[in-house]
Amino acid sequence: MKLGAWIHDSSDRGLADQIRASATAGFAGIRSYSLEYSQKVAPWVRESGMTLLAGITVDGPELALDWSTQVKLEELAATARLDCELAGICVGNELREGGDEPEKKRFTARLSFGLARVLETYREWLAKNGHNIRLTYAMEGLVFDRDGRFKEHLWPLIDACEVVSLNFYPMSNSQWFSFDAFEENKRFLTEEKRWRRGLSEYEARLRMTLEVLEGAGKTVFLSEMGFPSGVGYSIEEQKHVRPIHDSNAFSLRMIEYVELLSSAARDYSGILDTVYFYEWWDNHHHSKIWNVEQSPIHTCFGLCDENGTPKLDIRNLAEIARA
Repeated sequence: MKLGAWIHDSSDRGLADQIRASATAGFAGIRSYSLEYSQKVAPWVRESGMTLLAGITVDGPELALDWSTQVKLEELAATARLDCELAGICVGNELREGGDEPEKKRFTARLSFGLARVLETYREWLAKNGHNIRLTYAMEGLVFDRDGRFKEHLWPLIDACEVVSLNFYPMSNSQWFSFDAFEENKRFLTEEKRWRRGLSEYEARLRMTLEVLEGAGKTVFLSEMGFPSGVGYSIEEQKHVRPIHDSNAFSLRMIEYVELLSSAARDYSGILDTVYFYEWWDNHHHSKIWNVEQSPIHTCFGLCDENGTPKLDIRNLAEIARA
């Protein structure tokens, strides 16, 4: 199993240095949501000997109305020409109908069938033009039913992907939204019983998913994974949310978490190819902090703090993943 990361570019400060540092720590790749970002980072990805999980954006509501409006062959061609090794092309990320509010967002059959058509069109174009690039889509946990299994309408999309990508976190719903999430995360990191229950539930769901996808002959990316280090916060200038970290608890729990993932990867014939941390550096300017989702916990998912200082021995995580 390999490790990758999402490296945000809210500014150009240290973007190249972050990529180089992640390569030095033993990470194999980074992830992109857009062509613009892919073109920016491709030279540094190549220089560092890493791979890029490139991204092509998809508009969910427009896809539901008419899938053909989301076929972007010029963007696909430009992505295929990127001067770095591609782990694949991720066509869309966490699409939904109904808006972004947690109680309204839905991944519907219309989205599944429409995106499958887009992927099939892209695959035909890639084959016709001599490109051997894997296609995927990054889905979130809302596509599972109550038993943790894929909903039936998702299978056409799974069949259309060479790689199935899952944005899959070990966090409960209460650990994501509102400022109460910091206290919830504190309990998650520091209360042994709470941690064991959460990790056991996550492992059971992950292994059930891998078993199903192994039977379908699919490779798997965890295209987003991880958890935050914040156990409290302060607000500066009425807007800037500054997290308070428990780096020691974060380090101990993260080691256990990566050990769990590595064990699952070994048990399921290596189909769990790469897992992408969300994220490399803390992002204090994330759009979800104050938007309709109100998720200020997004400020502290990084393996490094906002200044680039590691919160733990990151190289050790890469070694655990390869074991």
